[in-house]
Amino acid sequence: MTHHARLNLVMFITIAGLAVFLYFRPQSSDIHKYPLSTSSIEAVQNLRIVRQQQEIALKQLDNHWYLVKPVQARADERKIAEILEILTVSSNQRLPLADLERFGLDQPNVRLYLNNEYFGFGGFAPTTHQQYVATGDQVYLISPRYVLALPSNASDLINPQLLASNEIPVKFELNHLTVELQNENWRVTMQHSDEALDEAIIKYWIQLWQTAHARELILEQALGADFVVKGFINIALQNGQEINLRILQNEFSLVLLRVNGGFGYQFPIDAGQQLVDPHRIKSNQILPEN
Repeated sequence: MTHHARLNLVMFITIAGLAVFLYFRPQSSDIHKYPLSTSSIEAVQNLRIVRQQQEIALKQLDNHWYLVKPVQARADERKIAEILEILTVSSNQRLPLADLERFGLDQPNVRLYLNNEYFGFGGFAPTTHQQYVATGDQVYLISPRYVLALPSNASDLINPQLLASNEIPVKFELNHLTVELQNENWRVTMQHSDEALDEAIIKYWIQLWQTAHARELILEQALGADFVVKGFINIALQNGQEINLRILQNEFSLVLLRVNGGFGYQFPIDAGQQLVDPHRIKSNQILPEN
């Protein structure tokens, strides 16, 4: 047998052996996946996050999520959806719920309750950097992105939209003027002889209120001492309810604090001043496009 013939034979045996190995080796699809939960996202009506004895509680009502503790507010539906994704997770590793200290689960960093289902988030595996999570009577390894969806502050879960879609204003009472919807037109009553506001500015100002999103949400107890009260705004809604806002301002930002909610919508100073005074719109020459 020539040298080239021997070489071809060796190559044939090698390729044939590799083919046999690839054919009989376990396929990746055969790796068992362990779901963390059998609950559906749609079934969840109550959600609690407990971190270092601080609790954030939410409830679903009429297909919308609301914070109920430590403040009462509309929740950011997108962020709630990210939290609930844990119900869809499967893990490649499942261990008995034992030796909790080894997994950092004797005192979990964060505890999540979906209805009555518990998830405890512990330490991280040194090789895969996945996180140990306890639920049921098992411990699973999952991506750390799920714990990152759990906020440390309740304000991070508040909906940043200033007025909800069902909060339709029909009257604004400010320190210096009243704007009220009468016969499908907005009527302005000045407290002083201020410069008149034309219809285009008022319509744009109403639109600002209906579309405004806060740059940041802040709890009342977290407001700094540099914030000064500048006035109040009372908004009557189409459904007969009323929203009472306190205006607070420092050098850089303006906060509209929901008096009965205990939290505020924080805006850059220019944007905030346009909301509390439609005259600012005219002076800044910000008008709607034709």
